[in-house]
Amino acid sequence: MTHTTLSHRPSVPRSPAVTGLAWGFILFALATLLLVILSRAPGDALAMTLGVDASSGGLTGGVAWMIERSTRVASLLLLGALVTLGLAVALLRRLPWARHAFIALMAAGFVGVLGGAALTPLTFSLLPDAATTEAVNVEDPVAGLVGLLGGLILIATLLTALFAWAGWKLTTPAVRAEFEHAPVPAEG
Repeated sequence: MTHTTLSHRPSVPRSPAVTGLAWGFILFALATLLLVILSRAPGDALAMTLGVDASSGGLTGGVAWMIERSTRVASLLLLGALVTLGLAVALLRRLPWARHAFIALMAAGFVGVLGGAALTPLTFSLLPDAATTEAVNVEDPVAGLVGLLGGLILIATLLTALFAWAGWKLTTPAVRAEFEHAPVPAEG
């Protein structure tokens, strides 16, 4: 009686780029979860962790203020972090569907960052002239807007490049092969 046994293909080498991408997003998602959990903690745990006063202004102060006051924003951040964490773990495990889902996540991130980068100058252009002229006055609470805008544009550019590279990398034939787990008949 002859029977054919099925075995998995020989192990395909794992790309360090995909592994690094997965671990990077796992760490990012965990950091986001930690910030959201700290924001929901009683007292000023988030502000103390960031070393800022939520009313002090600036980027970290603004993020602390927004998270502390908005359950919806915190819930969206929590949901986004959990989805990202799940997709990154699935990508690390090389689950076949994870590559497609992560490409979709990178495409959404690419579009979101470009949209945010487009809205940032628009937002600053809507500020009254007095606010933008006082942006260089270190005595004024609005000071630093110009530097903040430059920093946001730089971060948006780097994120756009990361998302574009990650999306491209996940479509290369070598990486696609890592995610194909089709069983093949064993010889002999």
